[in-house]
Amino acid sequence: MPPSSKVRWHDWSDDAFQKAQSEDKPIVLNLGATWCLGCAEMEETTYDDDEVAELLNRDYVAVRVDSDRRPDINERYNMGGWPTTAFLTPAGDLLGGTTFVPRDQMKQLLVQLKVGYARERHRLRDEISRRDEKIAQALERAPAGPPALTIEIFRKTVRGVAATFDPLHAGFGNAPKFPLVASLRVVLQALYETQGPDFQQVLCRTLDAMGDRGMFDSVAGGFFHYVTNDVWSAPRTEKIGEDNASLIGLYLDASLVTGQEKYAIRAHQALEWVRASLWDESRGVFRASQAADDAYYSLPPDERAKRPAPAVDETVYVPAAAALASAGLRASQVLGDPAWAGLALRAIEFLLRECVTHEGVAHFHDGRARLFTLLRDPVALAGALLDAHDHTGEARFLERARGILEALPGKFWWETEKGLADRAVDAIDRGDLARLRKQLHENSLAAGHFARLWRLGGNEEHRRWAERLLQSFPDFLDGYGHSTAEYALAADWVVRPPQEAGPGQLRDYLPRRVVKR
Repeated sequence: MPPSSKVRWHDWSDDAFQKAQSEDKPIVLNLGATWCLGCAEMEETTYDDDEVAELLNRDYVAVRVDSDRRPDINERYNMGGWPTTAFLTPAGDLLGGTTFVPRDQMKQLLVQLKVGYARERHRLRDEISRRDEKIAQALERAPAGPPALTIEIFRKTVRGVAATFDPLHAGFGNAPKFPLVASLRVVLQALYETQGPDFQQVLCRTLDAMGDRGMFDSVAGGFFHYVTNDVWSAPRTEKIGEDNASLIGLYLDASLVTGQEKYAIRAHQALEWVRASLWDESRGVFRASQAADDAYYSLPPDERAKRPAPAVDETVYVPAAAALASAGLRASQVLGDPAWAGLALRAIEFLLRECVTHEGVAHFHDGRARLFTLLRDPVALAGALLDAHDHTGEARFLERARGILEALPGKFWWETEKGLADRAVDAIDRGDLARLRKQLHENSLAAGHFARLWRLGGNEEHRRWAERLLQSFPDFLDGYGHSTAEYALAADWVVRPPQEAGPGQLRDYLPRRVVKR
């Protein structure tokens, strides 16, 4: 959905913040995504209203951000969903916000905020300054102590995940329900190692719920984003490439561990949607998402065929393309279809050629590579390169992965937190974006990649980096579970020896597999 022509939208930029500060106007930040149905609805109603546009243009600086292009902004300002409507100071500090705002409520909010900000702005600045001092003091205090990297991390995580299983409807917890693929990966590994019936129930009932009910598109294939009810029948109908990539790999491996062919069939159907909707033959790379359209997906198959499919975002995002490449390689191994390896390797070559420069690894490509300051992108590409090395045996993929990973500390090491920051430590910005974060997800993935490098090449420095990243987080005590799933899988690479395999064993499911050639 193109931005409303009635509202004078600004990008997140120096110009926008200079305007806000010089005119002492608050910022209204609109966070959305191309696949978001609510974002399109708010565009067509709230922002298309003449009074709303007049208030925004006169009393505020309106800033619009695509959350896929700027996930770092999204993570700091998202108010619990898309669209997000956030109110910031002229310096970019968060005042408050919400998600979807109807036009009449928006008019009231804009009038009230203008008056409140004019009256309280000096007090607000003092409070923000005191908050920043407290955050700095908290960061200076040493953590309680690093956890010991033992098999207990995996065992505690398995128990924590299984404890939240919904025995009535499957999945975990209450609605809304998300795939939680990393947690299911932990359960899959536990099932492989123990053959425990409890793990079988958690895994298979959840895979069946996701694959046989509303979260899977039985007509065109592909998984929707998540479901809003307990029984898995009410999906949010956007299809996200990264979600599908991780689910495809999970279903493929589950078919091997459980012996149930239906999981391989579901993976194949999702792959066909990827090929039909996300694969860009002209560029040789995967696109990232297809927009939501509840009305379209509620149609019977014959009626749906008469309508154009929801739009696909043409932007190439490195994490999505890398994840889909890894899924394609796994599909080639498990399903015995070399065509998927061909697509996957073409996509990896595109990313290496178009998205890696002297600045590092870009986040997205919309005609040229952009945004080289995020940790998630080199971590994602390194994982796909390690998978490409496993599949082909070509040393060049391993060398590129090693080069990307060994460059991470120089750009992202955050000495205060003894870990990798989510943004380059010298990337200057404003507001909450000027405050670094250390994400468990990204540090865990990076640690796992370093451990894979160590297992492949025996370089002890790679092992030390894996341990250093994992031990930069204090013990999670009773908090092991879904949030530590990726952490546990990475720690397993460090504390338990890998299972060595030859090229002929690529089809097998082997945790911590090291392909020896």
